[in-house]
Amino acid sequence: MSDIHPIPPKATAVPVIDMAPMLQNGDITDLVREIQMACEQVGFFYVQNHGIPAATIDAVIDASRRFFEQPLETRMKWVKDEFHRGYLPLGTTQYPGRSPDLKDSFDIGVDLPLDDPDVISGLPLHGPNQWPDLANFRKPAEDYFAAVHGFGMRLLKAMALSLQLAPEFFVCHYNKPTILMRLMHYPPQDLAWDEGSVGATAHTDFGLATVLYQDPSGGLELQLPDGNWISAPFIADTLVVNLGQLMSRWTNDVYRSAQHRVVNRRAQDRYSIPFFFNPDHHAPVECIASCQSPERPARYRPVRAGEYISQLVQRNQDFRPKGAIEPSD
Repeated sequence: MSDIHPIPPKATAVPVIDMAPMLQNGDITDLVREIQMACEQVGFFYVQNHGIPAATIDAVIDASRRFFEQPLETRMKWVKDEFHRGYLPLGTTQYPGRSPDLKDSFDIGVDLPLDDPDVISGLPLHGPNQWPDLANFRKPAEDYFAAVHGFGMRLLKAMALSLQLAPEFFVCHYNKPTILMRLMHYPPQDLAWDEGSVGATAHTDFGLATVLYQDPSGGLELQLPDGNWISAPFIADTLVVNLGQLMSRWTNDVYRSAQHRVVNRRAQDRYSIPFFFNPDHHAPVECIASCQSPERPARYRPVRAGEYISQLVQRNQDFRPKGAIEPSD
């Protein structure tokens, strides 16, 4: 591709926000203001002092790496099922009209038993997790899931306050959320089997917000409001937060859902863990009153969160993978 040359970082473009006041129950006035500015101007920000232990992150990254180092036939034993849990081989994600993404992944969600009423009724994205027969995989994954979930619930309150809403405005839609945690693996770009493939083609996430851990390999890039692309490099001891389409709809585009992509230009494999903080399936998403006016009427029709997300997932992923693609050496 002609547009995958290295992109330099822009020092002031992606803010780094210190979450310590929130986690320590201190004065969060300045923190809330920083979140507001980041969401309006960029749609991305780093968080430091997020409270998730480094050991928890290291353990889940180690588990992820060991899973993807297994032979393809072993990974395929845990291929994605009807509940959208499990392994998504290379080539599974392909946005309409674009080349398939150069990545494979393993999806983990809220673990629901088969006798749960929503699972019985076939509600999209509800069901039990799959767990590979791999030593020391499930516990690190569940520990990290719980830690990011706890952080995210507090972040939702701060984001509500940044919009001058009651702190529970978003949290009240997370009683049975369709949260999805994805263990991601990106082979080096020069192993692409399709000329147009990159790790993740330019896109916006579907839900409210994403909390991302990325390893030091780099490769995450985002588009600024002026149309320029910049890198969002690894910063030690931080996570990346970006907004999704549901937040744009809720806020009438006052808060940005920025286009972003991944291009792994290095010779080694890249690993990351996006945590898609999606609300309850039935959560009503409609323009917040304070985000509209006669000069800025509502731009989007009301939707149900889960219906909106599941339709986009179906459009961009094959739910019945016929096999897997391995990059050639």
